[in-house]
Amino acid sequence: MHDDYAVFVDRVVKRYGQKEVLTGICMKVERGIIYGLLGASGCGKTTLLSSIVGRKKTDGGEIWVLGGKPGEVGSGVPGPRVGYMPQDIALVGEFTVKDAIYYFGRIFSMEDSLIAKRYRNLHTLLELPPDDRYLKNCSGGQQRRVSLAASLVHKPELLIMDEPTVGVDPVLRYRIWKHLVDITKKDNTSVIITTHYIEECRQANKIGLMREGRLLAEESPTRLLTLFNSETLEDVFLLLSKRQEEGRLQELTSQRVVDDQNNSMLANDTAGSTTSVATSVSTFEIGHGSTDILAKKKILKARNALNKSRMKALLDKNLKQFYRNITGIIFLMTFPILQVGVFMGAVGGDIRNIPLGIVNDEAMSVTCPGFSFNGTATATDDRACQLRNISCRFLSYLDHPMIDKVHFETLEDAKDAVLHGKIVGAMYMSSNFTSFLEERIDKGKDIEKDILSLSEIKVWMDMSNRQIGATLKYKLIDLYTKFQNSLFDDCDFVPGFGDLPVNINFIYGDGDEPYTVFMIPGSLITIMFFMGAIMTSQIIITDRHDGVWDRSIVAGVTSLEITITHLVLQASICIIQTAELLIVVYLIYQQEYLGSLWLMYLMVYLQGICGMAYGFWVSVISTDHSMANTVLTGIFLPMMMLSGLMWPTEGMPPALRIFSRCLPFTMAIESLRNVSKRGWSLDNFQVYSGMGVGFMWTVFFGVLSVYLIKKKR
Repeated sequence: MHDDYAVFVDRVVKRYGQKEVLTGICMKVERGIIYGLLGASGCGKTTLLSSIVGRKKTDGGEIWVLGGKPGEVGSGVPGPRVGYMPQDIALVGEFTVKDAIYYFGRIFSMEDSLIAKRYRNLHTLLELPPDDRYLKNCSGGQQRRVSLAASLVHKPELLIMDEPTVGVDPVLRYRIWKHLVDITKKDNTSVIITTHYIEECRQANKIGLMREGRLLAEESPTRLLTLFNSETLEDVFLLLSKRQEEGRLQELTSQRVVDDQNNSMLANDTAGSTTSVATSVSTFEIGHGSTDILAKKKILKARNALNKSRMKALLDKNLKQFYRNITGIIFLMTFPILQVGVFMGAVGGDIRNIPLGIVNDEAMSVTCPGFSFNGTATATDDRACQLRNISCRFLSYLDHPMIDKVHFETLEDAKDAVLHGKIVGAMYMSSNFTSFLEERIDKGKDIEKDILSLSEIKVWMDMSNRQIGATLKYKLIDLYTKFQNSLFDDCDFVPGFGDLPVNINFIYGDGDEPYTVFMIPGSLITIMFFMGAIMTSQIIITDRHDGVWDRSIVAGVTSLEITITHLVLQASICIIQTAELLIVVYLIYQQEYLGSLWLMYLMVYLQGICGMAYGFWVSVISTDHSMANTVLTGIFLPMMMLSGLMWPTEGMPPALRIFSRCLPFTMAIESLRNVSKRGWSLDNFQVYSGMGVGFMWTVFFGVLSVYLIKKKR
């Protein structure tokens, strides 16, 4: 029996949390009629229409559309059988007027020649703006007319329009209604229209008055006016609303009044009238479609298959959204360069001009006026070495770009400067430093403790900034080692006598590499991962927020097709971004690498793909851009800290280290480091394992996102 109706809604309930938005709605829309759905904002009209087109699942009751249940095999809904104009514009701002119509025409698998013909007719009918005008430059009323044209282009069996005439000129509104009447008569099209203009719906064949999730009445306008002895539909709506508030509402339909609680027909006594209508509600046999399992499987396979025409339309949409957004292009193409450029310029460079206080009681001047390097250390026959003015000789080694020497008269003044943050360290050499050092060298193990102390160069450090303090500390040790070796050479000691008795050789790297070298692999991986995540989440949320995603799905596009076409474009952008990163690091900054540059490129690129999958998941769980940005920025710092980017994972507690290695790019960073600094290839487990972890996370985020999309409906 439901085949006789374009839409049949039977006791539908829809809840959002504890709030019931639709309360046992019953609604019938015959084929070939205009059905006007009237109600204030927030009464549930949009939710009901979204349920009818299959975008929202109901919590109770049944909906049949064009003989099938929305979303089920063989129903054709969502799909080209329905034309849907949502309340929001739901169009791409970067589209021209012509682009928008062609986009939906191609989604409906129409030939371009047919789209062109329909477009010319609709352009005249709806007085559309010029073909080449961008939608973002159109007024609200013009955008709504384009939106209406997009829903009409393929001549659907069922046309659903949510507030189509808002902001439309009265003359144009009349023409739109005339067109709707024509298509219902000529093409047997069924039309459901919602509007705030109650009297406008007098032209409808049937209207439903809706309030607070309930359908108060469903009848032809003329019949309602007669039954309620009213001159306007607004008076009828007011009367029904008052009766609903009084708890005595009776739903009046074609020769029936349906009580909200038990759907039984009761008599209704209208103002000044004793009209009584009492009939039972017809109970319709609800069928369940074809039982031909093979046929259902064929239909399901066809529905799930990727449609070439739809994919082409989606790719064209995504491309136009991209290249017509100049600001977006500049950001996506320059931001990776800016990030890696700032990193290379700001991290790992030689620290310069660290203020070091010098107190030299031996020379009484940090500049050692008249000092000559020659003769400060001389080998003798009777003594191991004769030293002279050694404090000044050592100070000459402190003429280094890292150290800015500051002279102080007393040790107390120098320490006070350290306490007040004016200098990083205070160095002190006693008044007889040279003679004590000479005695230290001569006596060896027989030296007294006080002589040992007086022959020391004492340094007091400010280690509140550990990086600065530690850098200065190790630089002083390094410079003293060079000074000592030079001193021993002049005293005819065996070369290397002053070195530590530990001979360290390097198989990979060397001892003078800056900290940048350690951080480069992690920085490349992190930048690419989060660029992919940010790009994907923002683009998809924008599509969904603007209504383009939902409207496309109602037109028959699958979530898989939308996702694939988005990822195709974004993966192409990632190719360029990855190349930019490697060019800046390895060509412009001339960083050394031992392994295959192509393998390194592949590893960084795959992390961009993993980031895109993560961004897709973020877009699914986020309601808006703010929430997505919060999730992205909230996870950024923990992942960066735990991934070994800034500090080796070996410094973590064992449990945390295990957790760290399970993250998307911890092992990927180690793998990239193994390729770039050790020259390893894909035949090494420590290389392909990092790529494998990234691949598993990509699959995980993708599967989880698809599951959540289906569940959220």
